[in-house]
Amino acid sequence: TCTNCGPRFSMIKNFPYDRPVTAMDDYKMCLVCEKEYSNPLDRRYHAQTIACKNCGPKLSFNVGGKDLTGKNDVETVESAAKYILSGKSLGIKGVGGYHICSLIDDGIVSEVRSLLRRSEKPFAIMCADVDGVREFARVGEVEKTLLESPQRPIVVLDKIKDVYSCISELNSVGVMLPYTPLHFLLFDFIKVPLMMTSANFAGLPISIEKGVCNANLSHGRRIINRCDDSVIKVNGGKPMILRRSRGFVPQPIKLPMDCVDTIAVGAEMNNVGAVSVGRNCFLTQYIGNTVHVETFDFLRNALEVQLKFTRSRPDLIACDLHPNYISSEYAIDLAQGFGIPLIPVQHHMAHIAGVAAEHDLSDYVGIACDGAGFGLDGKIWGGEIFKVKDGVDFKRVGGLCNQPQLGGDSAALHPKKMLFGILKQFMSESELLKYYSSEEIAVYSKTLSEKFNTVDTSSCGRILDAASAFLKLCFERTYDGRPAMLLESFASKPNMVEPKIIKAGGRRVLDTTELFRHMVESEGDVFTLAATAQMYLARGLYEIASGDGVPIVFSGGVAYNRMISEYLMSKGVLTHINVPAGDGGICFGQTILANHMF
Repeated sequence: TCTNCGPRFSMIKNFPYDRPVTAMDDYKMCLVCEKEYSNPLDRRYHAQTIACKNCGPKLSFNVGGKDLTGKNDVETVESAAKYILSGKSLGIKGVGGYHICSLIDDGIVSEVRSLLRRSEKPFAIMCADVDGVREFARVGEVEKTLLESPQRPIVVLDKIKDVYSCISELNSVGVMLPYTPLHFLLFDFIKVPLMMTSANFAGLPISIEKGVCNANLSHGRRIINRCDDSVIKVNGGKPMILRRSRGFVPQPIKLPMDCVDTIAVGAEMNNVGAVSVGRNCFLTQYIGNTVHVETFDFLRNALEVQLKFTRSRPDLIACDLHPNYISSEYAIDLAQGFGIPLIPVQHHMAHIAGVAAEHDLSDYVGIACDGAGFGLDGKIWGGEIFKVKDGVDFKRVGGLCNQPQLGGDSAALHPKKMLFGILKQFMSESELLKYYSSEEIAVYSKTLSEKFNTVDTSSCGRILDAASAFLKLCFERTYDGRPAMLLESFASKPNMVEPKIIKAGGRRVLDTTELFRHMVESEGDVFTLAATAQMYLARGLYEIASGDGVPIVFSGGVAYNRMISEYLMSKGVLTHINVPAGDGGICFGQTILANHMF
């Protein structure tokens, strides 16, 4: 119940932070605790979560509905530990929701994957201490500081050997250290690293009321506000927040200007919303993909919580420009309900406005690279360079060239479709037989010639996907970013292919077809070509963005790619500090630009 690092956000109903508005109100203090709580000279004076073994939450352990709770909490934990060591998976109630915990064993992890419907998505590992982590992953000083910080995030680390492939198919793995007393007690009885992943089905919010396993170890305290683990990756010695949630929320992020009270609903995938008051922007915890009804309801609830906590009376609503995002439709309802203006903000402009605001810039060049965003011309953008003046005057000066995206959104799930549209520009059907069956060639060629369900896109994410498919690393995206992450995992030393920059529509764009022409003609191995693809994009984007004598900023999901971001950072390009570079930071940029336009 530490008042400095113990749980608060997940257990609070309202402000001010007093026991009656927390989940601890369910527990009546015993005479001993009440005396300590009431004594100004006691270190537990007004410690709102004060509790003891007599009056506080108690552990329970059940298997298949059968109560196996011990005579005391230590005995209960020991029984649960033995259950894990017997080769079973166990639901464990944590600070912000349930985890599923097990030994790191191919068979057990495979069962959990089947249960959660996450066939390849990397899981996290929990280790007792940093020394245990160093046995299988590289831990620098920055990573060590993050692992041991009070926030206790999951930190993405490079593997030092090919281990735990059942946990992560990548060359990296997410690791965290214990952050609740219950975790520490488990490691008193278990001396090996454990799989520890959020207990929720793919795409749905983390479970807070019951685990999804046959067996569960639970504490009695209610979770008021569910909250996933935060995730951080270190690129170029600099922490980059992939997911900002437990440990960081609801701490505000400073805005560079005074804003009216604003609600920003974010985008759709990996969504986060925000409520801003004055110069404070309060991001919600990680929400997820709002196409799922349960996740959309989570977004609405999370924003209502932030409105209540901040005592905000909103004057403005901001949303993504995409008209079909559920979050954008929700923003329309909010604006009508409050009777206030709604301002849609272009996706990539929001990305770079956010990172520029973190560095207090108003005149700059911004690079925004991700999977997709609705463009001002109605096309799918995703590899954009803007010249910005006065923080709000955006001119789209460059980026990646357009490529045909066969099958629309299905090309993001099956990257061979994206690859076909690129290769068909310089390869004959007989040459394409090396990569596709005759049936695929016939269908894709007809789709392309008739432009049936085919759109043009400048997406950087789709180019990385296509390169991954070309190298036979990934033919199906079973989790967000999988093709590009596998490409990153296999990269070694690149061939330095000179970026081909052409003029198109009055802009300077990087010819990505030339990259694939090189890959087809090259005799390099998969490791070299994986690196070549990433470096071609990094060098080309920088060449287009540089030369104006103003700062350059970089945002979007591609900013998490180590090779691309480290190259740009080596050239002085600025990246995010406290805001996620992916769509988890879109709401921050929406807030800024909507207020500029208000």
